[in-house]
Amino acid sequence: MKAELLRAIYAWDQLRFAIWRQRFGTRLELGAAVSPNLRLTDLRIEPGARVSVGPGYATERRRVNHVWVQSGGSLLLGPRVWLRTECGPNFVTVAEGARIELGARCLVNGAMLHANVGIRMGDDSMIGFGSRVLDSDFHNLDVHTPERSSPVTIGERVWIASDVTVLQGVTIGDDVVVGARSVVTRDIPPGVLALGHPARPVRSIGPRARLPG
Repeated sequence: MKAELLRAIYAWDQLRFAIWRQRFGTRLELGAAVSPNLRLTDLRIEPGARVSVGPGYATERRRVNHVWVQSGGSLLLGPRVWLRTECGPNFVTVAEGARIELGARCLVNGAMLHANVGIRMGDDSMIGFGSRVLDSDFHNLDVHTPERSSPVTIGERVWIASDVTVLQGVTIGDDVVVGARSVVTRDIPPGVLALGHPARPVRSIGPRARLPG
């Protein structure tokens, strides 16, 4: 009886997921075995925007993922990306004509990504809760200093810990750990632990193995 009930719940979830998916038409592309929990996302895809979700996408059964892709923007989630919500909501915003790309097996855990131009995370990278990746100042500093926007590139096997801020124009190399509450204002070379305000390399670290699975 229990097995039959579970099969019925699964079939009902799949039906609701299929109905939800249809509202976005060709603006939403889904790979195989995408979690039907995706339908609980507060998802806004404006006309002319595109969201591509790779196979094996995962998230919890909670209504705390908030994704807004504006006209002409693109959000690309690679295979087995996990938007984890147990430590808090995720906020992903792609401005007009901008692009956010998360590589295979990336983990975003209660964090914020906001792109005016572009943000890219390499495979097997992680962002901890309370952290923010921002590729723009978002406002003019004063009448002489206009808003600046510049892409952010995060390499492979990078771990950005909790309450970190990564600012516009930064490149973080492969196999980097950025310690909690750091502020990244300049490029960080591969294979280091970086800490501080602004974040600076404090020592070298070894290669970080690909996440299991």
